[in-house]
Amino acid sequence: MTTAFRLAPALLLALAACSPTADKGDDERVVSSDGSGQTAPDTVPDGVAITSVGDLLGEYRVAGVDDAELPNGEAIALSIDGPILSFEPTCAGFVWGIEFDGEALAMQRHGIGPPPAPGEPPPPVCAVAISAGQTALSQALDAVTRAERTPSNAIRLSGNGHSVTLYSQ
Repeated sequence: MTTAFRLAPALLLALAACSPTADKGDDERVVSSDGSGQTAPDTVPDGVAITSVGDLLGEYRVAGVDDAELPNGEAIALSIDGPILSFEPTCAGFVWGIEFDGEALAMQRHGIGPPPAPGEPPPPVCAVAISAGQTALSQALDAVTRAERTPSNAIRLSGNGHSVTLYSQ
């Protein structure tokens, strides 16, 4: 038997161990809300609530929105620096102020408001294309009311049928 034939089973096992599986953990499950579509549960079994901004500080990779991967394999990095959560392009309004009241997470989007008063300069133009992943992420973040650490050590932001799963970078 040649060396290539002896190595083939070992290579297949190694490849299978590195591949994503269809069997997802409890913190990545999807539940149906009312039959009209799928929504994310607001809490994770065995999740540990996060109750301070200091426990969220850092740079993250967005692993999923509403318990699904980002469209087209898109990669989005998200930053939490003090009471500010943001991702690029920030000129498109992807900036939120964050604070806690007990276990309740309040997020207020910056830059969203009434048009400027007459005589005031308009806000700078953000001439960039917004992807489907950025749109889905911003809509989910607008709905968030809770933060928790999952058993897989991810940060999960959730609320109002939406969720965002983050892993430290």
